[in-house]
Amino acid sequence: MMWMYRVQSKSQRSTYVMTDMVIGAQYVPALKVRGDVVQEFYKFDRAGLRPIIYLEKAGYLTRLSGLDYVEHQIKPPAWGRSIEEDFLPERLAPDQTWQNKFFPYGALPGSFAVAQKHKSFRETQNVDVPAGRFQGCIRIETQASYEGGAYAQQRQTLKLTYVDWYAPNVGLVKTITYQGGPNGPEMDRVELIKFDRGAGMNAEARQVPSAHPHG
Repeated sequence: MMWMYRVQSKSQRSTYVMTDMVIGAQYVPALKVRGDVVQEFYKFDRAGLRPIIYLEKAGYLTRLSGLDYVEHQIKPPAWGRSIEEDFLPERLAPDQTWQNKFFPYGALPGSFAVAQKHKSFRETQNVDVPAGRFQGCIRIETQASYEGGAYAQQRQTLKLTYVDWYAPNVGLVKTITYQGGPNGPEMDRVELIKFDRGAGMNAEARQVPSAHPHG
């Protein structure tokens, strides 16, 4: 399966394309885990290919990111990796609430953390993106607080609101990031421009979520 997104980032003052492709279930010796591997490629000045691993744990998906390829093998970087537990419920439905906290650059001394509160809703409107019109989406609203590390040194906390739309049998189709609350100024927008289910896949197959744009 493959997702291609257009990312319009006001915070980075750039527009670029991000492509996610499912590689499949793999055992990763360097991490001693077995999970679903997704390759993510950014097409812009700092372009590169990176692996993301999804694990199932206690009804939620855990996302391992900040990883590298070394001689075609997945390896953790020297500075640490991001482990985001409770990234998404395994079975996404409306009226779900959950919380999580993770360190985007690893739990190293002086690093910052992101505390998140999530709530899901049934989207009653069609979601229009370049890849088409999607019905019956689940909307997730996330309140995120960036704290600790440099934010603690500056005695401030960065607060963002993420709104994600997930379409049935497709996955993530749209994300909007707002500064502060949902009525704050828009910072970033991610929209699906192409989706390929892949040979041999059917609509009832379990979906691996595309890589999340947050952070």
